[in-house]
Amino acid sequence: MSHLYPNLRLHQVFGANTDVGKTIFTTALCIATNSLPIASSSPSGSTTVTESVHYLKPVSTGNLSDSDDSHVSRFSPQTHHTTIYRFSEPVSPHLAVELEKKAASSSSSPSHTSTAPTDEEFVRSIGGWIFNIPKDRPSAAYVETAGGVHSPGPNGTSQSQLLRPLRLPTILIGSSELGGISTTRASFESLSMMGYEVEAVLMFPSQRYGNVEYLRKWFAEEHGIPVFGLGGPTDGDLNGQFGPPPVRSLDTNQDRLAMIRYYQGLVEGREPQSKEEDFGGVSQVVKYLRENHKSRIQELTTLAGRTRSTCWWPFTQHNLTKSDAEVLVIDSAHGDFFTCLDQRGSSTTTTSLDPEKGTRSLLQPVLDGSASWWTQCLGHSPPRLTKAAAKAAGRYGHVLFPTGANQPSLELAETLTGKRPPGARVNPGKGWADRVFFSDDGSTGMEVGLKMAIQSSISRYSFIPTTEKAVKNSSRGRDPGSAGGRPKREWEVLGIKGSYHGDTIGAMDATEPSVYSQAVEWYRGRGFWFDPPTVKVVDGVTTISVGKGSEGFWKGLENGLVPESGSKAFLRTYDSIQSAYHVERRLEEDPLAEVYRRSIRAKLEDLVLIEGRRYGALVLEPVVMGAGGMIFVDPLFQRILVDTVRESEDLFSISDPPLKTRKAPGYERSRSSVGRDQKEWQGLPVIFDEVFTGLYRLGKVTPSSILGCNPDISCLAKILTGGLVPMSVTLASKSIFRTFSGSDKKVDALLHGHSYTAHPIGCEVANETLRALEEMEVGGEWDSCKQDWEAAREGELVREGVWSFWSKEKVEELSRYQKVESVMAMGTVLAVTLKEAEGGAGGYTSNASNEVLHKLRYGQNVVQHHPTSPVRVGSRSEQGLEFNIHARPLGNVIYFMSSLNTPREVFRSTEAILLDLLR
Repeated sequence: MSHLYPNLRLHQVFGANTDVGKTIFTTALCIATNSLPIASSSPSGSTTVTESVHYLKPVSTGNLSDSDDSHVSRFSPQTHHTTIYRFSEPVSPHLAVELEKKAASSSSSPSHTSTAPTDEEFVRSIGGWIFNIPKDRPSAAYVETAGGVHSPGPNGTSQSQLLRPLRLPTILIGSSELGGISTTRASFESLSMMGYEVEAVLMFPSQRYGNVEYLRKWFAEEHGIPVFGLGGPTDGDLNGQFGPPPVRSLDTNQDRLAMIRYYQGLVEGREPQSKEEDFGGVSQVVKYLRENHKSRIQELTTLAGRTRSTCWWPFTQHNLTKSDAEVLVIDSAHGDFFTCLDQRGSSTTTTSLDPEKGTRSLLQPVLDGSASWWTQCLGHSPPRLTKAAAKAAGRYGHVLFPTGANQPSLELAETLTGKRPPGARVNPGKGWADRVFFSDDGSTGMEVGLKMAIQSSISRYSFIPTTEKAVKNSSRGRDPGSAGGRPKREWEVLGIKGSYHGDTIGAMDATEPSVYSQAVEWYRGRGFWFDPPTVKVVDGVTTISVGKGSEGFWKGLENGLVPESGSKAFLRTYDSIQSAYHVERRLEEDPLAEVYRRSIRAKLEDLVLIEGRRYGALVLEPVVMGAGGMIFVDPLFQRILVDTVRESEDLFSISDPPLKTRKAPGYERSRSSVGRDQKEWQGLPVIFDEVFTGLYRLGKVTPSSILGCNPDISCLAKILTGGLVPMSVTLASKSIFRTFSGSDKKVDALLHGHSYTAHPIGCEVANETLRALEEMEVGGEWDSCKQDWEAAREGELVREGVWSFWSKEKVEELSRYQKVESVMAMGTVLAVTLKEAEGGAGGYTSNASNEVLHKLRYGQNVVQHHPTSPVRVGSRSEQGLEFNIHARPLGNVIYFMSSLNTPREVFRSTEAILLDLLR
């Protein structure tokens, strides 16, 4: 995690290249910091206060006598200096490690062993060093990196990527040599792309090449960052030429004296002799850094209040956020964690440098327990997605799409539809999807899908007009039903209770009335929604709960099912999760299959033949309904619902309002319902809303593979771009596309679009995201989880098996707790339904989860360990939580959602925390 202490300034020093003066400038910073007062301890000023100075070289290669920390100790003896990893070969750290490994393997001496740390250990050791710096008095610490920005660490990882979890304020040492403008700018841009804040650029004067003057102007105009052109006396005389250090003398004593004089000039400065020199020397840099440190704390600690008074949060009743301490102030994010302002104690308002205050970091690691509203799949700020976005931004920016083409959008469309050359595996539309329509977010993507589906139904099921007026009104999109004196019927959708498809008007109207639409006066609720049976683990047993529903809905429900105690539901138990989700087997063997089939068909007949309603689409969130409360719908029910709707064209093709009897003769049917190609959509177009559930969220490329059937239209978003940029796609079959492509009239086209349709940046990021997902699946990174959930047999993965990143054992253990009603896990999702207090309302408005969520977010007993990566490898400390967790409530449901590359230790620690709180 990042660090921020009122009493400790932290800076890391990166170089634009090797030999640009990192150690010289860092030593000068240490000398200046040691000598530059920050305050007086008495009104008379008789005693001054200075900062305690600390220097760290995380990894050093070469002889000890030539090491950077030896140089610092020689010329800044008051500085506390440390080197953590040291290798004897004077080469890049990754090569030094390899050479040491070879020496260890060929040596018979037991003491000759390799000491190479893992990346996690390397970063953790730096965090431990920072953590152990005394903070009871003002201090400053400088961390000097090795080589250039992209020089590799001990395991070959670029330093800029390796040190990113710490995200320390950065000082860049620029190059004053020929070519230095390019290397300095490139280094800065690399650091910026990795999420670092570069506070200042330090350079030696460069009268010959003018680097300082050029870069000073560029950094000031483009980024508001100061460039300091600094040097010391090169001839041993403080009044002589200022520049880089003097050439090293063979006389050790003479060399030492020359460097002492050089540092004196470098630190104190002098009147500038050219535009490239800065008066005040490194001392002025230290003053600037001190002010920056105060400004950063001031900015961070006022962010909550300023946001509360200016911004309008989504899905939030602002009156319930009564203090700044309730605001999640995010300073940065990396991996699965936010780095947040610590809101748990008085340190949130500690901005002074009082020695008795500010010993605790103002920042804390907080697990992003909702995957940032379900968008994350590779963690926050993954470098490969950032680079993909930058690549497309540099190549295209945004370009319009109507009758246009660009490479990223075509590649994405071909991948999603399975039209790319063999080998690509992340192709949710393979075998059925023919076209891809691009839009901005999941809700608008669903709007597109609804337009596609309902217009297709209107086109197919328009009846033969019988009057001249009806002929005139029978163009597609108009209902001639009223032309012959018949009442006009509204086109509706079929769906499932608890579904949610977004907040745009059409998407809202495709869902049942709920808390989301309660205060929306123009909401109409155009449809019928079935009450779904659900899957859950209760007391360690996989159970399907079938609500009794309205009187007479279920046909034969009582046969073979057990009434649930104290509930209006029937239960059927299964020996495992795998059995409950083996849809093909259940279609043949499970008595619920016939119950579902008969009940759904009977209800459709009531809706169409008795009530006279007309439907244009079936809309489903396959397998799991997210916003409705993480409802795991019985996959057999959804499969049979799809099958039954597709088999019921005899109902949906009826054009006349029927009489109030199922046996009424003479229904007028669509002229296009007979003799049609079986590849066309059947019954009604089926829309799968996979915005939440698609692209491995549930462990599968698409949840349709769990149901064993494909949709006619599907919408994807969220994971699609790895949480980096907003974008969605709507996939459609060829027969759906033909609804809009068979005419030369523009009015018959799908007149829908957005300014940023198919924006190349989003498409390029999506392409890179899909490549990353494919690498993880093919690389076997999830195999151990599949085996844990028995989704693998004898080493061969069972394709129909479902699995989760969350431990099967812990899920079953949680389900037995007294406070827990049920638990369910699949893929990245863990959902825990809490029991309501007596008289509790339940559902989205329930407060049952508030206490647990508050403890997870604000628990005071978080371990103040060496906070680099927030998780300790091994066992959880008995002192308290490993980290705090931010989670979003869904009524009485607590849910957690991971990325697809979340470290195993994060899962195990999160499970342990939750078990403790609910035990």
